[in-house]
Amino acid sequence: MQRRKFFKLGAAGLLTTAAPYAFAEQKKSISFIKEAPEVIVVGAGIFGLWSAFYMQQLGAKVTLLDAYGAGNSRSSSGGESRIIRAEYGDQLMYSRWNNKAHEMLIRWEKEWGHKLVYSTGRLTLGDTKYRADALKAQKTLEPLGVKSEVLSHDELNYRWPQINLEGIEAGLFFPGGSGGSTVLARQTCHAVADAFVRGGGKLKIAKATPGKKSSTGLEFIDVGNGETLKAEKYIFACGPWMAKVFPEVFEKKLQVFRRDVFFIGSRSGDDRYAYPKFPVWAFDSDYGMPDLLGQGLKIAPYPDFNTIDPDTDERMVNPYEAKRVRDFVNYRFPGLKDQPIVGTRVCQLTFSIDEHFIIDKHPALDNVWFVGAGSGHGFKHGPALGEYVANRILKGTIDKEYDDAFRLKESTF
Repeated sequence: MQRRKFFKLGAAGLLTTAAPYAFAEQKKSISFIKEAPEVIVVGAGIFGLWSAFYMQQLGAKVTLLDAYGAGNSRSSSGGESRIIRAEYGDQLMYSRWNNKAHEMLIRWEKEWGHKLVYSTGRLTLGDTKYRADALKAQKTLEPLGVKSEVLSHDELNYRWPQINLEGIEAGLFFPGGSGGSTVLARQTCHAVADAFVRGGGKLKIAKATPGKKSSTGLEFIDVGNGETLKAEKYIFACGPWMAKVFPEVFEKKLQVFRRDVFFIGSRSGDDRYAYPKFPVWAFDSDYGMPDLLGQGLKIAPYPDFNTIDPDTDERMVNPYEAKRVRDFVNYRFPGLKDQPIVGTRVCQLTFSIDEHFIIDKHPALDNVWFVGAGSGHGFKHGPALGEYVANRILKGTIDKEYDDAFRLKESTF
């Protein structure tokens, strides 16, 4: 499978607080639904969390179910950090959503009192041919208010001498904001879950299984031990488990790939590869993020599209990838030569055939919706996606560009 350009450009327990949850400013801009439907959301990853949160904001009574909890280590939304980027080639619908989601997230982190977003900047590096691509991206994003700089080899070397720039002739740098930032992943999941619960939502740790199906739709959800839950609408945002829960719908429409992630330690007192001195960065073969909160420089080789089973496969990195990362670090980041790998993680990415998200109704069950297929670029869009899901499902809002992109398609892998 060949990765599409707009994707490649990127690359448990609840928090508690005694402070009241203030929605005063937010409520002024919300058009509440007339009735309060009961909704069950299955999956407390970033898609399910923001969807549940914004449906609750519209006045729905929402129960959120997850087998392991919000942002857990098995989920695609767990882990340390994710990139915020506006660069999507000609897929400007995602650039606009990224900008909107970034603004929303900054607002919520201030209201909630949790530091979630770091304006790290983002740097993409390439050879002589890349300069034309960088200039095109800069021109495309300028009308959206995204600032960037196209830099020469010498300019890059002056700003980041800690990088070996052999073979690199051009770079595109986004100084921060929606163009290039880093968001804390697990902390964001916990913050949204905490706000959802404080706002009156119900979060239950349980494995959810669709129950009886009839001509009118899904009648209930089985959560084990003889307990069932009923609602008017059911939203399944179960990430890499989606095809397991609904094999009759998603057979050959989704694939779950793995990505090995590494954290490289620095020498004592060496902060050249840490925020704020180092940005999010990307080469052709690898990308990563600066050391945040003492976790080490994050490195993520682009996936080789080996599949992973979210239930049975071990989360152990491939020894081949570990060696390749060590060789890459020794070559490109000489200040980290022979420094240890201090942490690893195996991520899972649920891809649709065209790498668009899937937000659509079950073809045979009128009260069941799917929200998934983040395709390796979904986390940053969480708030905008959640608002979109809430408006579309509860208010019937139509947005043809996004509705068409996110529909369940006939194409298969």
